[in-house]
Amino acid sequence: MVKLTNVLEGISFTSNTDSKDFNDIEIVDIAYSSLKCQKGYMFVALKGETLDGHKYVFDAYSRGARVFVLQDDIEMADDAIKIIVEDTRIALSKMSANYFGNPSKSLKIIGVTGTKGKTTITNYISEVLNRAGINTGVVGTNGTFYNNISETTVNTTPESYELHRIFRKMLDSGVECVSMEVSSGGLQRHRVEHVDFDIAIFTNLSPDHIGPKEHPTFQNYLECKAKLFTLAKHGIINIDDKYAQEIIDIATCNIETFGIEKQADVMATDIEYSKDLDSLGVNFVCQTKESKDNYYICSPGIFSIYNALAVISVCKYLGVEKKITRKALKEAKVCGRVEVLSALPYATIIIDYAHNGVSLENILKTLEHYDHKRLICLFGSVGGRTEIRRKELGDVASKECDLSILTSDNPDFEDPLDIINDIAKSYDDKSKYIVEPDREKAIRLAVRMAQEGDMIVLAGKGHETYQLINGVKVPFSERDIVREEAKKVLASREQEIMVHN
Repeated sequence: MVKLTNVLEGISFTSNTDSKDFNDIEIVDIAYSSLKCQKGYMFVALKGETLDGHKYVFDAYSRGARVFVLQDDIEMADDAIKIIVEDTRIALSKMSANYFGNPSKSLKIIGVTGTKGKTTITNYISEVLNRAGINTGVVGTNGTFYNNISETTVNTTPESYELHRIFRKMLDSGVECVSMEVSSGGLQRHRVEHVDFDIAIFTNLSPDHIGPKEHPTFQNYLECKAKLFTLAKHGIINIDDKYAQEIIDIATCNIETFGIEKQADVMATDIEYSKDLDSLGVNFVCQTKESKDNYYICSPGIFSIYNALAVISVCKYLGVEKKITRKALKEAKVCGRVEVLSALPYATIIIDYAHNGVSLENILKTLEHYDHKRLICLFGSVGGRTEIRRKELGDVASKECDLSILTSDNPDFEDPLDIINDIAKSYDDKSKYIVEPDREKAIRLAVRMAQEGDMIVLAGKGHETYQLINGVKVPFSERDIVREEAKKVLASREQEIMVHN
């Protein structure tokens, strides 16, 4: 338990109770869901896009909460202590940090923001730093990982309370450093307002998450991303991105750059592509003011080099030995990010999280650098999202692929066929796509139709192990389906050879 005075330290508020009494009040825990409230809990009424926590104040009271943090004053029973603040989200961020003893101040926190590359970079950083003897945890899209402990997260950047709770658990478990994804939504909703960032990384920026329930404009999206560089001590920025200078102009921290095209502190040259049975990779020379070093990463394309350069920049800043960085990057892989499944000896099957036009175009254009006959892409689009995303996906795949298999991808409450029909509008030639709304059947079809030298991309789900259908997460493993169908195909081929012989 923590005294209310300590929880409210650094927060500007008004109250119906004399703050002198706060030192005698103990807070058992903080909750922003009334369902979690018990006796001794503090309830924080958050205002969201669709829900207003103020509507659940009386439910929290009925469950035992007596301390309430509010934006709007509400008539309540006399024994209810009301803490009125300007913004409950900002207040929750500060109170959570206070409640858990400000753990981020004792950890080295590395935040990664941008449209693409966050998951790969955070995991690569963890891989390298752990090998260098720096106990490092990860927080992001794939969940939370540290010391062989994993925890799923609802959001890429968890709510501030969850974030500081995770930091405290990590710190108490011996973690020294945290590599975390920082989403624009997390920045917009003040989830990282009171995180003590040591390093901030900017990957790239392209239109995404623009809509009524996300960012109202692209400029707002950019400014939210840039905010991270006002919270950190040191910034590492992809100077080749067209919006890099705008990020730098807003930043208040020291800046270091990486790139391929423009002059940067850390640069890649002499790029060569390579391919084997279970990976698509790239060799390059990393050049700094001090040296030139050869690197190999088992992930394809220019975007993979940018990811590696960000990691190299972090390691350089933290003083990690280059031989450790080189070896770790050579072997590092991230689940669902250009993940090659060695299921068929004659074709390459790739699972990737690409779920918007920009990310899909990146991976499809990257694969052009590797020898193949047909490029086949299986994908859909998430239900309940803007039709613009569907058009962008369709426009890219219809242009870059020899064949598309249009299917479902977390349709939720929408009819998958309606989503597919929106995507199909991008195709002038009906022979260039196949419609199969059932994603499992679509994957099995893709495996069966694979020919010598084909590359097949299963796009959209990446690390996810479920399909979101009518509000329910139904277990779904693309890897298992691919491997199961590939075994059948190979067994059938072997049988045919035996018959002919």
